[in-house]
Amino acid sequence: MKPSLRRSKMVSFRLSPEEFAKFQEICASQGVRSLSDFARTAMQQLIASNNLSDPLWHEVGQLREQIRALCVQVDRIAQVLEARQAKDGDL
Repeated sequence: MKPSLRRSKMVSFRLSPEEFAKFQEICASQGVRSLSDFARTAMQQLIASNNLSDPLWHEVGQLREQIRALCVQVDRIAQVLEARQAKDGDL
């Protein structure tokens, strides 16, 4: 095996029993020999497809930014309301 293809890093993650069963089912239906091979292939395809250029991915990013901006505004409103309540309580 070429040194550049040598696999020396390991990635680990946990799945629920339902996710694991689905993972095994997909591997079996695709004829993949192992869960590791399936995960590696899926990751390589994701990298190759560069999903960042997908319009839906861009839209999701915009929605996330809008949600962040809304959260900032809600926090500001909450601070103003708390300040008013504290002021009214002092009267």
